[in-house]
Amino acid sequence: MRRPVALGFAVPVLALMLGLTACSESAETPSGGGSPTTADSYAQAYDDYTISLAGCLRDRGIDVDDPEPGTAITLDGSEAMNAAYDACVTELGPPPADPDQPSRVEISDELRLRAQCLRDQGFDVPDPDANGVWDLPEDLFDEARACAVQ
Repeated sequence: MRRPVALGFAVPVLALMLGLTACSESAETPSGGGSPTTADSYAQAYDDYTISLAGCLRDRGIDVDDPEPGTAITLDGSEAMNAAYDACVTELGPPPADPDQPSRVEISDELRLRAQCLRDQGFDVPDPDANGVWDLPEDLFDEARACAVQ
């Protein structure tokens, strides 16, 4: 089975796949779709956003519970949930940016390097598209992790 690896709300999954972790200390910025600059302010802004997102999804008829602190809402991929999510992001704005998370360009560059590494090992895999979506077969996730750029 193939599962596209995408940016956006899939970043937590992507970050896990890439083995990325984040933790830093610097000045603080307001939460709510902004770009907080400390691990603590980001964590609070993220939790506030996911609670607001869950409420917004419920207002649009999607049955979701408030997520536990530090966890994301899992999208089931249904048209109804995707439409509700899109409407909520339009209403709420994008999720807060993690100041320690690599940029879209950095992630896309990393995925392209991993795709080339897999091709060098004889696997027939495409590069990620311009949006950072990588159609990677699940059975190659371990090999892709092993292709980490040092």
